Amino acid sequence: MAKIDLDRAAGALLGLAAGDALGAGYEFTHPGPTAAITMKGGGTFGWAPGQWTDDTDQAVAIADVTATGRLDLDQIAVNVMTWAALPPQDIGVSTGAVVRAAGGEPARLPGAAADYFVAHPKGAAGNGSLMRTAPVALAHLGDDEAMADAARRVSAITHGDPLTGEACVLWCVAIDRAVREARLDGVRDGLALLDPDRRDFWRARLVEAESNAPDTFTPNGFVVTALQAAHAAITQTPVPVDEPSRHLQDALVAAVRIGHDTDTVAAIAGQVLGARWGSSAVPWRWKRLLHGWHDYTGDDLVRLAVLTARGGKPDSTGWPSAPSLVEGARALEPVPLCNPLPDDPDLLVGNLPGLPLAVEQGVDAVVSMCRVGTHETPDHVEHHRFRLVDSGTSNAHPAVVLRDAAEAVTTLRDEGKRVFLHCQGGRSRSASVA
Repeated sequence: MAKIDLDRAAGALLGLAAGDALGAGYEFTHPGPTAAITMKGGGTFGWAPGQWTDDTDQAVAIADVTATGRLDLDQIAVNVMTWAALPPQDIGVSTGAVVRAAGGEPARLPGAAADYFVAHPKGAAGNGSLMRTAPVALAHLGDDEAMADAARRVSAITHGDPLTGEACVLWCVAIDRAVREARLDGVRDGLALLDPDRRDFWRARLVEAESNAPDTFTPNGFVVTALQAAHAAITQTPVPVDEPSRHLQDALVAAVRIGHDTDTVAAIAGQVLGARWGSSAVPWRWKRLLHGWHDYTGDDLVRLAVLTARGGKPDSTGWPSAPSLVEGARALEPVPLCNPLPDDPDLLVGNLPGLPLAVEQGVDAVVSMCRVGTHETPDHVEHHRFRLVDSGTSNAHPAVVLRDAAEAVTTLRDEGKRVFLHCQGGRSRSASVA
């Protein structure tokens, strides 16, 4: 397999959560073309700002398994049942019915889903499995046949209608093509993986999504309409010439504006948008707020996505799962740097080995411009991570990341926080942001 762009792989899961949390406060409403769309929380279920919903929770239930390098359907079913038993603030109608019918036994979920489809042949094709396809796609990048099979089987854990499995096949392929080929039109490649007598149906639905206004596709609790709404938001939102990666934000806002199941439509769209533009295209002001089940944050989603795409294996430094990378960095950067900026003594600038010194000096927040461990700072220190590498050819949109990081530092300082800004060596990336 060709080298995987890990920023785009991470974006598939982070984009899902960003769209989910963005749309959560607007669920079952129709914001329309002019209302401001923000990650405000609230809505029908009283979400906190940045809190993702059952959409991302179920994706996490899958990603916690795929991040180990295997697709264990039994464990995924256990995770879904464990989540459903919390109970969550929200759970889809058909998913909730299937969970209750399974009686607390994870192994009974697929059978209960099949039975629900028999009893409700026109009501079992909800969008509740389409919204969680990203981990399945990331676990099978470059292997269409295995990915299609897995998409159907994971969908069938809670959704017995074959129509939902077909939609998941198409969307997994769309995510795969966005990660591996930086394409937004990969959903059409998935038609070849459907049964021949089903291809014309879905081809026509895609043409409709590309030809009709996005707000045509509401209500969108039905899996077909939900896929069409997400596809319409992606394909009909212009890609800005001056800053192409802003397409992610613009298209997610467009998905929310469609109305009705706003969180799910935006979550579905966010998987492909994040896979195309990368986790670095998700703005810091959104990433700062993201949180959900397991007390996970956006950083945890990046970790799960990268491990899934790498077959469960961290890199030679232990990233993204090692608690700390400081000791390894000291071999390359033996002198720790942690120096106040002359114009602002409460903004400290340095390198990764200088991070423990910054913590000792009482910083309130850390802005990292390089790979760091999962537990580099105490819980009371706010920690934000940005992806920027010294090789310019490896950065999809360095100007966007630099500006986003500078905005983070400025905001944190405006809030009165003492900030440590660093990269690996303290020479280029952190200096550029400062």
